[in-house]
Amino acid sequence: MKKYLNAVIYSFPFQLVLNHFKKNQLLLLCWVLLFSIINGGFAKSLGIPFLFLSPEYLNEVSFQSYFIVGLTLGGLIVAFNIASYILDGYKFHFIGTISKPFSKFSLNNAVIPAIFLINYIIQIINYQMIYEFMSFWKASILASALPIGVFFSIFILQLYFWFTNKDFREVLAERVEKRIKKLKIGRIAAVKYHQDLKSKQAEVDGYFDLKLKWIKVSKKSNRKVFSVIKGIFDQNHLNTVIAELFIFIIILILGAFRDYPAFQIPAAASAILFISIILMAVGAITFWFRSWAITGAIAIFFLINHLNTIDFFSKTHYAHGLNYTTKAVSYNQTTIDQHTNPKALANDRATTLKILKNWRSQFKEKPKMILLTASGGGQRAAYWTMNALQKADSITNGGLFKHTVSISGASGGLIGAAYFRELKHLQKKEQSLNVYNPEYLANIGKEALNPIIFSLLTNDIFIRYQSFDYGGYSYPKDRGYAFEQKLNNNLDGVLNKKLIDYKKAELNAEIPMLFLAPTSVNDGRKLYITPNSSSYMSSKSIEDDSLNALMDNRSIDFLRMFKNQDAENLSFLTALRMSASFPYITPNVNLPSEPSLEIMDAGLADNFGVSDAVLFLYNFKDWIAENTSGVIILTIRDSKKAAIIEKNQNLSILEKLSTPISNIYNNWSNVQDTRNDLLIEYASEWFQGNLSHTMLTYDAGVAFSDENPVKMKHIEERASLNWRLTGREKYNIRNAINSVENQKTLYWLTQTLGSSGD
Repeated sequence: MKKYLNAVIYSFPFQLVLNHFKKNQLLLLCWVLLFSIINGGFAKSLGIPFLFLSPEYLNEVSFQSYFIVGLTLGGLIVAFNIASYILDGYKFHFIGTISKPFSKFSLNNAVIPAIFLINYIIQIINYQMIYEFMSFWKASILASALPIGVFFSIFILQLYFWFTNKDFREVLAERVEKRIKKLKIGRIAAVKYHQDLKSKQAEVDGYFDLKLKWIKVSKKSNRKVFSVIKGIFDQNHLNTVIAELFIFIIILILGAFRDYPAFQIPAAASAILFISIILMAVGAITFWFRSWAITGAIAIFFLINHLNTIDFFSKTHYAHGLNYTTKAVSYNQTTIDQHTNPKALANDRATTLKILKNWRSQFKEKPKMILLTASGGGQRAAYWTMNALQKADSITNGGLFKHTVSISGASGGLIGAAYFRELKHLQKKEQSLNVYNPEYLANIGKEALNPIIFSLLTNDIFIRYQSFDYGGYSYPKDRGYAFEQKLNNNLDGVLNKKLIDYKKAELNAEIPMLFLAPTSVNDGRKLYITPNSSSYMSSKSIEDDSLNALMDNRSIDFLRMFKNQDAENLSFLTALRMSASFPYITPNVNLPSEPSLEIMDAGLADNFGVSDAVLFLYNFKDWIAENTSGVIILTIRDSKKAAIIEKNQNLSILEKLSTPISNIYNNWSNVQDTRNDLLIEYASEWFQGNLSHTMLTYDAGVAFSDENPVKMKHIEERASLNWRLTGREKYNIRNAINSVENQKTLYWLTQTLGSSGD
């Protein structure tokens, strides 16, 4: 027994794994991250694991998509082997005496990658069977593309070494020795390396050759071993540099064609490519700095961090359509006050009153007025909002949108609402257009994440060398541009308009007013983006103390503030993106002001849009009370209002440290709900008409009736928060409209609107 145990312990594969845990923790972190992702332990609520388990390519999960992910995973494995070979090769003198040392080293170093690959395949099959309702055989065939891609990638990379020379150490060794040793740091690293080479040798009894045969290691000393192995340092270091440059060049080339869908590889593949670069960088840093690796990495990080504060290296993300060449507007309290002067307020109120009168003229009797609000939540919210609007408008025979005067909210919810609004507007010109066609819901559900992540990898992290023209101005292409283009393609180009293009339609009440209200990172103010100025939303002249305390001087009118920067020329897609700037995914936009206003997601201030609806109601409360039979604030939200209070559990030290911050983040929606409830309660006091508040909620924890009324389903998991939904997530979101509460709301709407106006 002891003999077999020793055979395992002193085998080359086991010694390599042991060495990784002992010395190469930074390299292992890459694998720990990947293991955590595919097993659902990292950012599951954001849907990150689903990007790996169900990758999309050309808008579908296919054999191709898994094959592409496999190709990049194969590249990661080779990068891991290169880094390991450089860091640990000197510890195993016998590899200097065998043919094709790198290939054999890689084979014996395959324990961790092999375990990961097997785990990955199992998780893919498990996911496809549970979430996509596939059979075992179909899921297995799909998953087989992953190892095929891995082995193909590894085979192609190995061919380079086999056909250029007999083994890895002979390639370019002579040239490297002359070049690298000219550098002081190169001489220092080389001396330290050779000292280690002479003094350290791991005990190994045997290894696997390329035919998977077990070969015993010869214990005989060889005077030539050291001189042979000495060349490994020089040659392999340059090969690592060449490999990194090769990947970097590939990334730049792919980036040049990123506007073509065929080059927009799955988000998981982009992420693995990025991890490969990090892994090789970690290997290089560890080699050069040795025991100072951590210190060196920290120093490099702070250097890069400092360089980003310099204008030359800093990257600005632009609002497409605005003029950044003219003098920037001064952003200060004086300027803000100037744009909310009595004359501006009077003009904007008069314009909106005209809109309200045009809306009222469409009804014979006093109608119900709907103030629609749509919550943020990425594609989940966009898909749910579109689904809810289609169902609610259909069941009321178009009455829902006819009675809707304003739309407010955040992020994905407003994208879904804007899409449905545009379809309703097109329907007036094309009577044959069916806005309730499932095709339109499918459009809003198409993934939009691949080009964003791909652009982040190929462009934003490194060099932004491409530009495009819009509205007479030129802008660099970034991941914000990639998101807009993908969204535009997904929605068949119907939202590819400028802000001013909606001015007349809103003025004539052909479509509801849409209030986009992203948040300023600088001071927390809302930025109201509308085709007709709405400075009354920014007014300080609110008499009601309850509203004043919450909203006083907390917003800016975009059209008036940036009039000289061609505010009306703003791309509507950019405006939607500004309201949906998901952290780290879609970049915050910098506006042409001094200091520059940095704009992010509207959900930071109010993820549900209720405060904007109440503020609008307050500004026109007298006219609305006199000319309507009541107001309905209809909230379409992608999360249930009352969260379940979880049982208190004993916390670890780390959990105790993180809980105060995480609880604030997790309960931010509850804080906003509490505030919005107070606003509606106050509104019922000062509004003289009838005021109702109702909701259509996507609740993943409720039972609902399926299309087959005999069967009952239960949604087990809430759809993830990102710009890519799985098939099962879409299925769950679609069917959530059939919940008991949502059906009650729809019935109430049909009864209420059926007897209102017309």
